[in-house]
Formats: sequence, C-alpha cells, structure tokens
Amino acid sequence: DISRRILFFPAGTYNINTSITIPPYAHLRGEGPDKTIINQSGGNAPVAVTEDNAGNVWPNIGSGSATTPTLIQIEGITFKNGEAYGGLSLDDATNVYIKNCKFQGTYAARGADAANSKGVTVRSTTALPCSQIVFNQCQFNKFARLVDLSEDVTNVRFHNCDFNESYYGALIGGDWDGSTTNGMS
Repeated sequence: DISRRILFFPAGTYNINTSITIPPYAHLRGEGPDKTIINQSGGNAPVAVTEDNAGNVWPNIGSGSATTPTLIQIEGITFKNGEAYGGLSLDDATNVYIKNCKFQGTYAARGADAANSKGVTVRSTTALPCSQIVFNQCQFNKFARLVDLSEDVTNVRFHNCDFNESYYGALIGGDWDGSTTNGMS
C-alpha cells in the first residue's frame, strides 16, 4: 500500500499548481525547511490537504467505509504559497506529527485579514473531530492567519514553534457558538 511508505523529497523546489493530497499513514520527509520547498504557484488552493484512503478530500472525507487521515508524519519541508491561500489543511485528521517544517505565505505587514490565507487550517466535523496534532520546531510566516483552529478540534500542541507576520497569529474557536454542529455559527 503506497500510503504506508515514506515519500522522500530531496532538496529542491517542487512547483505545483494544485494541492497535493496526503493520505492516511503517509510519511513525508524533506531535507529541511528552505531546502525542500513545495511551492504552490497558482491554483487558488492550499499547498497540501489531507485525504482519506479512497481519495476523498474535505468535506467528503470518510465517505462509506474509507479510512480517515490518521498516523501522518511530515518532517523537514517548507509549504510555500505564492498566493493568498493556505499552506496545509489538516481535515478530519488524527494523530498527525509535524516536525521542523515551515509554512510560508505572502502576507504583507499590517495588511488586511484574508480568510483564505492560512498557514495551517485544522478542520473537522462533529462525526470526525481532529485530535492529537503536534507541531514541533515549526515556523509560521506571512499568512493572514498563521494557524486557524476554528472548528471542533482537541489536543493540538505546539512545541518550540515560531510565529511571524500575520493579522491573526492563531485564530482559535473563531466560529464557535457552542450549539451548532461543527461549532459553526
């Protein structure tokens, strides 16, 4: 099963124009931030999104009996978006470990909020809540929202991370109202 292999990205810039998808059990490894760069250069989308083992992405993750994104490891990669869109969207994901990665956007200091410009978005549903997400030694730079945890999510940890240039450093519970499904108003 290809989703259980380590995908190694040697140093270099990988230009893409659509989001790459990360399936359950994936292990992506680069040679370090600013050495291995996945560069979204057009496509009005995040650099990477999670998917289930049937290839479904948000909001269709987990359809049927598909395995949801789980046990994902990402290390030593820069997720760079040259447009006002995101770096990484962790959708309906559990047990994700991200180490020594950089999320690089285009936000200009003292600029306006741009709802699509998110370094990392963690989205989930009531039925498939995100849980156990760890960021270790990561850098979040130049997104309007460096980290957006606006939906149902538990146990997200940041260890030794740097946050620079944004409108919101971390938006946590921005859309929660306490009673609507998904916490959305």
